[in-house]
Amino acid sequence: MTDVAAEYDDAMPDRVPVNDWASDFDHLSDAWAANMPEILADLRERCPVAHTERFFGAYLVTRYEDIDEVAHDTATFSSRITSVNENHPDNIKLELPPITLDPPDHSPIRRALLPAFNPREVAALEPFVREIVASLLDRLDGRTMVDGAVDYAEHVPVELMNRLFGVPPEMGPQFRSWVDAMLKDGQVDIEIARKANREVQAYFTAQLQDRRTNPADDLVTMVLNAEVTLEDGSTRPFSERERVGALFVLMLGGIDTTWSSIGAALFHLGTHPEDRARLVAEPALIPNAVEEFLRFYSPVTIARYITDDAEVAGCPVHAGQRLLLSYPSANRDPAVFERPDEVVLDRQHNRHLAFGVGVHRCLGSNLARMELVVALEAWLARFPNFELAVDPSEISWSVGPVRGPRKVPLRIL
Repeated sequence: MTDVAAEYDDAMPDRVPVNDWASDFDHLSDAWAANMPEILADLRERCPVAHTERFFGAYLVTRYEDIDEVAHDTATFSSRITSVNENHPDNIKLELPPITLDPPDHSPIRRALLPAFNPREVAALEPFVREIVASLLDRLDGRTMVDGAVDYAEHVPVELMNRLFGVPPEMGPQFRSWVDAMLKDGQVDIEIARKANREVQAYFTAQLQDRRTNPADDLVTMVLNAEVTLEDGSTRPFSERERVGALFVLMLGGIDTTWSSIGAALFHLGTHPEDRARLVAEPALIPNAVEEFLRFYSPVTIARYITDDAEVAGCPVHAGQRLLLSYPSANRDPAVFERPDEVVLDRQHNRHLAFGVGVHRCLGSNLARMELVVALEAWLARFPNFELAVDPSEISWSVGPVRGPRKVPLRIL
């Protein structure tokens, strides 16, 4: 592991190379992005709860059972902070309800947002997603070289978010820029994240003000009119901070995780011709394959803030520090999954945690699944024969709480 860390961290000279991932992990390094599955496999075996003095002290939990236990202990492990980065925990004030709320405040906000993502609403959006992917694929017709991430995966959730938020298509590049600033570049350069944060909050504040006089059938109007049901059965409207924060998190959660998953699936199919051929021959298997891609290429690692001294898997963890829940690691835990390091397209028992676990399980999971299935069905129908145009080792994976391939150059055969 030491040699790998040194090799990749040469690309980031301002970061001190890692010598031992168990006692000095750096999940924002290029070495981590490039070698995360191998690093996590090593940690699950010899140090299931790693620690680092970087990031003002932080822990990393790698086993399925321990992650599940921590996620359900919301009193000790608070969601008020959901990332481990270069910012001191005391300086993080970002409010993104419901994901930065703990019970009992969390559930009423989540329940108010859930109706927009129930199966019926998602099914109604499917024809529009099919239009999006058909248009994107039309632009790629006739080309022998395409980028599955940049030319396709990145656009699918962004164009859908434009529709859901009721904003013009021209906002797409701005949404992508904000997502990168918050979840990638801003993780290592806090000023980038702060600037994006200010811009996003100002934008959604203005959108809410517009819907007060121009209501529409979109998420902005839905959030504007959303009400919290209190314990006594009475209701209250969302506060303005709750409205802006909810729109903010819906944008972040609805874009990067989905495009990363689509890109990873295309990367896999471009490097595993037998799996590609099987899905082309058996398109009915695609929904099951999507679950397996979500397990194997899980994009999200989430953080918790430790409120009281505690133990995880017998390891002491200290109040005031942050703790990372590695869903990608849980999803390759051999204690839970047979053949965990293989993609098994027809896997029958797949209790993966790609969408999280506990009260904060992703409320947009139905929507994400639909986008992934539609995007892969359409791609394979249009381009049944393709391969990765570079060696897999040349693929760069993003750094931050969401991991996905930055580019997926594909040769259409």
